[in-house]
Amino acid sequence: MAESQRFLIDEASKTAEARRFARSLAFRMGFDESRSEKVCIVVTEACTNLLKHAERGELILHLATEGLGPVPVLELLALDHGPGIEDLDRCLRNGYSTSNTLGQGMGAIVRLSQAADFYSVPSKGTGILARWWTDTHKLPLSGGGFQVSAVNVPKAGEDASGDSWASVQSGDQLTVVVADGLGHGIEANLASSQAVRMLRENPALGPQALLERCHLAMRSTRGAAVAVAKIDLQHQKLTFAGAGNISAKIHSAVRASQSLVSVHGTAGHQTEKFREFSYPWPEDGVLQMYSDGLSSSAGVEGYPGLAARDSALIAGVLYRDFGRSRDDATIVVAKAA
Repeated sequence: MAESQRFLIDEASKTAEARRFARSLAFRMGFDESRSEKVCIVVTEACTNLLKHAERGELILHLATEGLGPVPVLELLALDHGPGIEDLDRCLRNGYSTSNTLGQGMGAIVRLSQAADFYSVPSKGTGILARWWTDTHKLPLSGGGFQVSAVNVPKAGEDASGDSWASVQSGDQLTVVVADGLGHGIEANLASSQAVRMLRENPALGPQALLERCHLAMRSTRGAAVAVAKIDLQHQKLTFAGAGNISAKIHSAVRASQSLVSVHGTAGHQTEKFREFSYPWPEDGVLQMYSDGLSSSAGVEGYPGLAARDSALIAGVLYRDFGRSRDDATIVVAKAA
C-alpha cells in the first residue's frame, strides 16, 4: 500500500516544493546524492512541461512498496489536460526540446529514470510515469506474474486518506482489496486499514471469506465499503466479493467490459448477505477497482492504446480524468505482467 502525495503545479514556485518532497523520498530509499539529483531533475523537467505546455497540471509522488515485486519503487506521475503531443517519439529523443527546458526535453526523463512510460492524446492531455528502485541489479516485476499499481490520494485538506488498498501475489494468483472508510481522515483510515490487515493475515482466503473477516474486524470502527478480487491465471477466472460502492470492472480488447457485482451495505455494520461471483479472466484482462472518489464511469474504454501501457500510468490517467477533488480517491489497476 502507498499513499500518494499530489502537487498542483500551477506556478513555478510549486516546482521547488515538489523537488524537496522528491528528494526526501529518494533519501528514504537510500539513494546517494547523485541518484537523488537525477530524481529532482526529472521532477523539474516534468513540472516545467506542465507549466509551459499545459499551463497547469498535477504531479503525484509516492513510494510503491507492493504490486511490483519485492523491490520498493519511487514513482512519479505527471498529469495534465493540455494540448497533448502530436509526435511523442520525437519528443522522447535525447536533445529534443520544444522550449529549451532543463534536461533538453522529455528525453531527460527517459535518460535519468530507471523506467518510464508515456501516454498522450492530441487535445486531451499527457500522462508521464517515471520510476526508480533501490537494487539496480534486480528489476521490479521479477518476482510475480502481475503488475499492480495504484493512485491513492486524500481529500484536499486531509492529512490521511480514508481509502486503503493492498495486494498479495502467490504464483499465478493475485488478490486485491480496496476499502473506503466512511467519511474522511484518520477515523476513516482506521476503518479501511482493517481490510489491509485482514488480507495480510489471511492471504490464502477467497474473496467472500476475506470480506467476512473484514466485516468482523471493522465492527468497532465507523465501517467501510470493501471489495476483494482474486485473479487465477491458470484457470482463467476472477472471483469477486464486495459490499458497498467500490466499483470494479474487467477490460479486454476482445470482449465487452465486465462490471463486477457488490452487495449493498457497509462492512462492519449492516450489509446484505455476502456473495461471491466468478467471471472469466481474459488473457489481456485489465482489472480496475476504485472508490467513489472517482466517477462510476471511469474506465480505459475510449482511450486508444491505454490498456497496453504500464498499470501505474493507466491508474494515473483515469484518476486525472475521473477523480473528484472533494473526496478521497483510490484506483488500483492490475494486469498480467
